[in-house]
Amino acid sequence: MKTVATYLNEANANIAAGLLKAEGINADVVADDGGGMRPSLIFFTGGYRVVVDEKDAGQATEIIKSVDNK
Repeated sequence: MKTVATYLNEANANIAAGLLKAEGINADVVADDGGGMRPSLIFFTGGYRVVVDEKDAGQATEIIKSVDNK
């Protein structure tokens, strides 16, 4: 799996993953927040990451860029 976007807000990460899924790309949101027990860890561990299969990374990155730049 390859990270294509990182967000400090879980909702934004889920929106991005949903957008990718709507385009037929398998995407997940991963985070190191102690299993939800320590959400403040997000600021120290790099945020909520949107990950996709390696083969879809290029297309996913372009889709995310086209939406994030608007």
